Amino acid sequence: MPRQKNKPGIKVGDEVMIIVPLRKVKKKVPRWKRAPRAAKFLKEFVAKHAKAAKVVIGPEVNEKIWERGIEKPPNKIRVRVRVEEEERARIAYVNLPPEEMPKKPKEKKKAKKEEKVEKIEEVKEEIKEEPETEEKAEETKEETEEPAEEEQEE
Repeated sequence: MPRQKNKPGIKVGDEVMIIVPLRKVKKKVPRWKRAPRAAKFLKEFVAKHAKAAKVVIGPEVNEKIWERGIEKPPNKIRVRVRVEEEERARIAYVNLPPEEMPKKPKEKKKAKKEEKVEKIEEVKEEIKEEPETEEKAEETKEETEEPAEEEQEE
């Protein structure tokens, strides 16, 4: 059988969904090395299938691998691979598909912070109003106390 020419695994400009079996890493590596080795295996796997010289892993993919800690990476991970060619070198960009993207809790935190800021501003306004009322209360106390002291002196 004649030998086939090296065909590119993924064409330049294409986006492909790949399921990477990280379970293979779990059995060969000690527990405390699993997540870093899973990330390394992911790079190797994508480089092999995309025939890319360089692989760039997105931060959300790394977070997904490290989600349960160093000892328990996921058994498999589905990623979206986009291949581009820059200066005659193939570069594979690895990201999570849109349906697996993590929710953005940062917006919730911002909303909570805004609510706290509003509450703080309200309290500051109340504090500014309160000293006026306290001064009036002190003046009334002083007026009531002075005649009582004069009576006691006599």
